[in-house]
Amino acid sequence: MSRILVITPSYDPRLGGVENHVWSTSQLLWQKGYKITILTQRFPGLPESETKANIPIYRFDFPRIRFFGLLIIWWWVFTRFGRLIDEADIIHIHDVFIWYLPLRLLFWRKRVITTFHGWEGIYPVPRKNIWIRQLANVLSHRTVAIGAYLEKYYHFKADKVIYGGVEVPRGRMKKDNLLLYMGRLDYDTGLPVLLQALETKSWSGKVVFCGDGLLREQAEALGEVKGFVDPIPYLKKAKVVFAGGYLSILEAFAYQCAVVAAQKNPLKKDYYLLSPFAPWLTVVDTPEDLTRFLKLVQDKSAKVQYTVEKALAWAKTQNWQAVAKQYESLYQAFT
Repeated sequence: MSRILVITPSYDPRLGGVENHVWSTSQLLWQKGYKITILTQRFPGLPESETKANIPIYRFDFPRIRFFGLLIIWWWVFTRFGRLIDEADIIHIHDVFIWYLPLRLLFWRKRVITTFHGWEGIYPVPRKNIWIRQLANVLSHRTVAIGAYLEKYYHFKADKVIYGGVEVPRGRMKKDNLLLYMGRLDYDTGLPVLLQALETKSWSGKVVFCGDGLLREQAEALGEVKGFVDPIPYLKKAKVVFAGGYLSILEAFAYQCAVVAAQKNPLKKDYYLLSPFAPWLTVVDTPEDLTRFLKLVQDKSAKVQYTVEKALAWAKTQNWQAVAKQYESLYQAFT
């Protein structure tokens, strides 16, 4: 089986959409016989190298220096981890193609796959960011976009468009009167719309925020902020989830929650509405729109319940095995 070097901005035990994606697919591919190695940045308290769940992990300290920091990354990746690149059959990069850019020329025979996960939270998208993605698309042998909106706003064509995966629990959920927010506590996630709606007492039950960020203080005034923790215990009880990204949407569908999101700009609107699950997701523009939706949830609207059931049925088709199979088909094209 092929030896795959996975380069990712972050990895377990860090929590997040990219981390979950890379962890889940790496485990499944390892079980299929692929030799997976992870190269990622090092966060405080984590060792430079370890083996976890049979997968070797190598980490390097991320220099917070404008421009020169990127030169340092290139030097470290080449001098410290050049052996990993040399031994790999395929380099699979998640979002951070820029870390590998000069190595793409040095190791020009290496097959490269790049998965693009998200946007930088800046709208309109800066031309520099568009150019970097387009360059990565040209220099990669295959590319995967997490969401069709990436092709539209970064002006490239991916080989595959996928939306991540989720494990659907069995049985019905016993729900409390709980509203759950999942994601960064920041402006670009649509959180201000939720905060303004909650200020008008639009939700009669408990509010929990699984996340952290700039708007933490405002969120604490309206509910409990748990930080970046495992949201599963709260998903089991939540009636409604205010989602900021694909992972939180998929998980909310799997745990039989009504799901709502807020658009802040045309890109964020397309982020949601160009997806295959758009029919079962409510996207609001204003706090007033959100208030009306929350009233439907609290009134046990038959329409809301219908979307919950349809979303659950769709989520059952979106498991991590299916995502890993998509990657395996790309790997096999090189063998």
